[in-house]
Amino acid sequence: MRSSILGVLFLTGIWALPMASASAQVPIEIEVGAPWTHPHSGITVPSELGGLRRGQATQFAEDFLNIGFSFPSPDGTAEISLYIYRDTNGAVPVWFRQAQTGIELRDIYAKPELTFGVEQYGWPGAEEWQGLRAIYATPNSRQIASTAVVLFSVDGWLVKMRVSSFNKGPEEMALMIDAAFAELTPPNAKVAQSPAIAVEDCEEKLKFKKARDAKTDGASSILGALLGSIVPRGEQDESEEGEAATPEPASVWCRDGSLNPTQVAYRANGATDAYLLAIGDSGMGVSVGPDAAGQILQTERPDSKPNYSITLITDSRRVNYAPQDRLPSLRRVMEVLNANQAVSSMSTWGDENTINIQSGALEN
Repeated sequence: MRSSILGVLFLTGIWALPMASASAQVPIEIEVGAPWTHPHSGITVPSELGGLRRGQATQFAEDFLNIGFSFPSPDGTAEISLYIYRDTNGAVPVWFRQAQTGIELRDIYAKPELTFGVEQYGWPGAEEWQGLRAIYATPNSRQIASTAVVLFSVDGWLVKMRVSSFNKGPEEMALMIDAAFAELTPPNAKVAQSPAIAVEDCEEKLKFKKARDAKTDGASSILGALLGSIVPRGEQDESEEGEAATPEPASVWCRDGSLNPTQVAYRANGATDAYLLAIGDSGMGVSVGPDAAGQILQTERPDSKPNYSITLITDSRRVNYAPQDRLPSLRRVMEVLNANQAVSSMSTWGDENTINIQSGALEN
């Protein structure tokens, strides 16, 4: 990807909140019985996984940024679901915990029980790509005997596999999901990763005071937009020797408060001035923390107070919302988003990046 800037557009209308990037489901046409390679990650999906034939393939975001496959058994006793979507924010532990929540909330599993605990997981033969795995027993379900989920990232892409079985216990399920995952063909590693560390609950949760919209000006709005367009996640290059670069230390994430079971705040490395509000389990999040543009400009304005930014991150864009005068609560963040208080927007996918700045942000 080239991170050049196509232009800066000044908008006068109100922007609709882009909270559902996966709302437009489009079938993917794939030749029956033939493997299919994801054009961006290089992952090859075979026509069968775990002995089950590939069924429906669906695109949830344009340009294959979020796709899914189903592998149902003919007799209805098992199903494998595979998802590949862009890794734009958070980390494997965050989105794995969200995937667990998705399982634990479903009525069909009837309060599933985690069997072996959350385990670190690596793609066979590629230990530098680390992920997490969980196996669940479902003793209270009348339809499912066990279910499992694996998730990890590959060079800027998240790969998630879920398997459910009517007649296999947890031990057999573990073998089944491992065998199915080994049948995927990975690309050559470009980015090395440290082992993923499972999320724990935060020992002390954040406490908030009432936050209000902070004063903004054109300079901070433009700079904030420019900063958001620089080096999207997952675009690191190989080293000069052609080997995977040295991995950065893994962040340790903890689970903080929530608005509901699928809108949850996570904090990296014990941060007390920032958090990520995960929305659902498909990689969409809201980054909340000290305003980077304001910090840069503060050197010229030593008497100014630091502000806090709110940035919605989707498959292909970042949207900056009205900065706050103090760290906003989760509820306040959603109020700002639902009020469409967007300040700027920038695309993070494609050959050219377009930056949009809302006209009102330049008036102060």
